[in-house]
This record gives sequence, C-alpha cells and structure tokens, in this order.
Amino acid sequence: MLYTCSTDVPKKTLGKMKHYYITHGHGNDEVVPDKRDLDLYKKGVITAKGFAINYEVKLRSREAYDWMERVSREASHEDIVLIGEEETEKGYLGMLVEMMVSMFAGKIKFQYLGKLQ
Repeated sequence: MLYTCSTDVPKKTLGKMKHYYITHGHGNDEVVPDKRDLDLYKKGVITAKGFAINYEVKLRSREAYDWMERVSREASHEDIVLIGEEETEKGYLGMLVEMMVSMFAGKIKFQYLGKLQ
C-alpha cells in the first residue's frame, strides 16, 4: 500500500513501514521538487500552476519514471509512505502520487490509501 504524510508525523506512527523522504537532503532527488521552484513559489514569484507545470516536467524525466516504477512495485507488496514537508494532499506529494497511479495502476498492482495520520 502507498501512503503519504508530512514530516510532522511522529516516527513511531510510521512503525515498520518503508519510507521515502521527498525532501531536499534525503536522497530521492529524482522526484523531489527543484529547490529553486519551491523558493520561487514560496516567495510568490511563480504561481501554484507554474510550480505544478515545472514539477510535472521533472516527473516526466527518465530518472523520475524509474524511481516511481520501482517504488510502485514495492508498494504492491509492502507498506510504503512518502514523506514531505507539506501538510495538504494537493501539494507536490499529491502530484507525485497521482502521477504514479496514472502511470502504473494498470501495470503494477498497488493501492494508494491516502494520507497517514
């Protein structure tokens, strides 16, 4: 199963789930939004739509595709949680999961169960 949560979820809640931090400095750079785009969005220089377009372009790279395919395959037989710095499901974690579901739901059997509380 695939879940998401923000970094403020206590580690004990994660239990024995395998987790991936989708944040800068924790690896997984293939699917972490570019720091420059995040900074520009937070400063109001680019809109949410502009940020989303830039992030979607990144998610369509070969490296991101390979990462999403591998993690989707893992989620078909173990609990996986994607951890980000945001608290809403409509941010970049939501975009990442939507992309994974649309790309691999028919190829790899996995299920997204939503945000881990």
